[in-house]
Amino acid sequence: MARRSLVMGMILLSSFFVSCGTKKDFSEEDSLVPRDEQLNTDELDIQEEVSNNEQNEVIVQESNALPDLETGQAEKSATEEAVKGVNDSMGKDAANTKEASLIDIKIKEAGAILDTMDLKNVEWKDLFYSSKIDDKVKSRINGKSYGENCDVPYSDLRYVRVLHKNFEDKTQIGELIVNKSIAEDIIEIFKELYEKDYPIERMVLVDEYNADDNASMAANNSSAFNFRFIDGTKKRSSHSDGLAIDINPRYNPYVRTIEGKTVVLPENGTEYADRSIDCPYYIKKDDLCYKAFTERGFTWGGDWKNSKDYQHFQKTEAD
Repeated sequence: MARRSLVMGMILLSSFFVSCGTKKDFSEEDSLVPRDEQLNTDELDIQEEVSNNEQNEVIVQESNALPDLETGQAEKSATEEAVKGVNDSMGKDAANTKEASLIDIKIKEAGAILDTMDLKNVEWKDLFYSSKIDDKVKSRINGKSYGENCDVPYSDLRYVRVLHKNFEDKTQIGELIVNKSIAEDIIEIFKELYEKDYPIERMVLVDEYNADDNASMAANNSSAFNFRFIDGTKKRSSHSDGLAIDINPRYNPYVRTIEGKTVVLPENGTEYADRSIDCPYYIKKDDLCYKAFTERGFTWGGDWKNSKDYQHFQKTEAD
């Protein structure tokens, strides 16, 4: 019995010392940090964990919110391609409209008057051009301005189409046949005159008057090529080679003296031989028409000494 009591005492004593040692280990740490602070630390740890989780969630959300660059680029490219397609289509439509409008005007006969709608879809400068003498033009001039005795090769001539303002300030189609050496000059001259609203009453081939120069002048028709001789002489006119052009001939007549008598052609332009009267259609030295021609190497019949051909501009020879 005593032995048993001794054993039990030893067990209890051992338990006591173990218990004391364990408590000492914890109590020393616990004594450094108050309970309230222990709780706060735990809460901070929990809050930090929550905060980290929230930040991760935000990063994920932001990552999910970022656009798909490849998809966005593809959509941008598709949009740009669509816009380009629309622009190309519009460009083609505009080009087709312009071409159709040009054709519509080009097939009109010389002398036709154009309105603003005719010119709306075209660049007016495109209506100033020259071309070789084709069969259609040949059929108009053969036996007339291009007579049987004409020795000028068709290849030396050009058919020219231009625009001009008539006496009512309307745009009208004009045509001429000139030597190929002056074709570009003529185009540039009439571009300048048209752009500055210089009035020319009409401009069709002299063949519309059966190549009768007097009839053409009386109608105040401006013309160029006509294989003929100078009136009253056997001298070949510069018009025969397409190197001369007459502008508004009725108001700028050919005036010369024959046997002491003044002769004016055309006859219905006699009153305009007097250059002192006021007339808006006179060609005078240093005016717009005069400068347009002379600055490109033409001479003016109004400067001649023995006669005056106020309508007439020419280049003396082909360049």
